[in-house]
Amino acid sequence: MRLINKRFVTRLNVSSNRSRGFTIIEVLVVITVIGILVALLLPAVQQAREAARNIHCRNNLKQIGLALNQYETTFYAYPFGVGGGGPPGGEPRWSAQSQILAYLDQRLVFDAINFSGVPWLHDPVYSPMNRTALKTEISTYLCPSDTTFPRDPLGMAANSYRACAGTLPMNLEKDYTTPTRKGKNNGVFWYQSAVRQSEVRDGLSNTAFFSERCIGTYQMSDPLSGYYIARNSINACIAASAPVVRFFQDEFELSGERWGDGDDFYTRYHQILPPQSNSCLLGCAQDYGCPNVITATSRHPSGVNLLLGDGSVRFVNRSVSATIWTALGTINGREVIDSTGF
Repeated sequence: MRLINKRFVTRLNVSSNRSRGFTIIEVLVVITVIGILVALLLPAVQQAREAARNIHCRNNLKQIGLALNQYETTFYAYPFGVGGGGPPGGEPRWSAQSQILAYLDQRLVFDAINFSGVPWLHDPVYSPMNRTALKTEISTYLCPSDTTFPRDPLGMAANSYRACAGTLPMNLEKDYTTPTRKGKNNGVFWYQSAVRQSEVRDGLSNTAFFSERCIGTYQMSDPLSGYYIARNSINACIAASAPVVRFFQDEFELSGERWGDGDDFYTRYHQILPPQSNSCLLGCAQDYGCPNVITATSRHPSGVNLLLGDGSVRFVNRSVSATIWTALGTINGREVIDSTGF
């Protein structure tokens, strides 16, 4: 009896000392569980990263707001949206962004600009004097969520943030609603504007100064950065869609391609249509020869960041009331704005 028990115990010990492997089913179960955990965690990680990028973007706009305030304190007016100097017979097209560089710790870049030249690099006579400055990337002008950052074929540095021109579809000095085609927009930054703080009658906290627009890509069909060539009406712009309505296509004139150029293709926008809506050339296929509707857009989910005149930054959802959004775009519209609506 003792012998039998001893043999049984010996066999039991040998069996228990053998290493036990995983079955195929167990391996599949483990892989499935890991896959589920990754699927659950990945969106959370992406959301956390986007939240960090959004905070960075808001800080960029706050820095721009501080620079605008310092500029106004120094010169008793905000910088023009587009204008300044230029070559003989040329249309001045320097941007507000080019004017506030010294207040963004970019004094060397500002001093390198010759404002009697032009803010682009394909002019053989007047571009070379500004080549170094215009190729310099300004980190404060780049939203980290807008990851494309393509330089144009000549290497100009891009821009994610736009100055608000107002609610009229004007570019440069042309007003296509009047017989003389001369006029000014109703926001802060338009052709040779010099708006004083006291002229912002709607209140700084109720007036848009800067927002975002996606930098253009060489994939021209991107509705967040591209420009439809629509018929001459706002409704035609709203209804535009590819491939029924074609996009403006020019690799030298991508959205936000030049931070120094005040043309609304690059550094300004209109508060006509809500955020993330279409942008259009109305009635022609040139960036400077017809009325434009340039809309605020971003790569953030569902909306854009908006810098107000008091220096605060608000995130505005694409579903914002059109009435509120338009009212924010004017300096003296005398609208009553419900701040809870945006």
